[in-house]
Amino acid sequence: MTTTVSTALKDNQHRAFRMLAITLSLTVYAAGLLYAGVRSYTLFAATIDPNLLPLAVLGIVALEVSAIALPLAIHFWTQPGAQRLAAMGFYLLDLALIAGNAVLDAAHHSGTVLPSFLTAYGVYLVPALPLACMAGWSLVWMLDPTSRERDMRESVKAATQEALLSAIQKATEAVDITQAVESAAGEAARALVGETLGSAPRRLPASPTAPAMTVHYNAEAEAVPVKPSRNGRKAEAENIPKG
Repeated sequence: MTTTVSTALKDNQHRAFRMLAITLSLTVYAAGLLYAGVRSYTLFAATIDPNLLPLAVLGIVALEVSAIALPLAIHFWTQPGAQRLAAMGFYLLDLALIAGNAVLDAAHHSGTVLPSFLTAYGVYLVPALPLACMAGWSLVWMLDPTSRERDMRESVKAATQEALLSAIQKATEAVDITQAVESAAGEAARALVGETLGSAPRRLPASPTAPAMTVHYNAEAEAVPVKPSRNGRKAEAENIPKG
């Protein structure tokens, strides 16, 4: 598509108005959070023990930070499906709690009789605001696809291990392992005796049987020739028995 001067000016004007709208929306959002934070603080300051007020401020911080983090999580983190729906539901609940604090503070300062639902909200829900934020974020984390993938892998590993153990049990029932068990029991007994006596008894290897030697005795002796002596006599032959 060919870009002309007119289309370039229109694109620049469109981007400028878009940035202006984003800037104004962020300003309005920040102002709303500041207003709600002040309302929540004045409500807590008027109804909570001053010694517990610093801890109660943590609930206000949890609500305000969640109101900032949840839109970012919806746009840049959560996946389509259960996780995104849970994040959107948690975001709407967070805004409702912030609005409830502002309304309750206004009703408390006006001196009017509070409706029953506002009284119940101030008594039962306001003290549990940080816990509500914890539960919401825990749900978003649990529905993260990476956590689900890890859980699926662990489930497959557990099923495989169970199948392997079942196969081993069946093989044990089908194969005669008496000899192997007796051999292992003997080795364990020898090791136990060795620990008790201080030195393990050693098994002597069976020595091979030496072949018996047969000796033959003959009554007859073989004559050994002898050299004649110096005096001229003929020496007698020595009789040596045959071996």
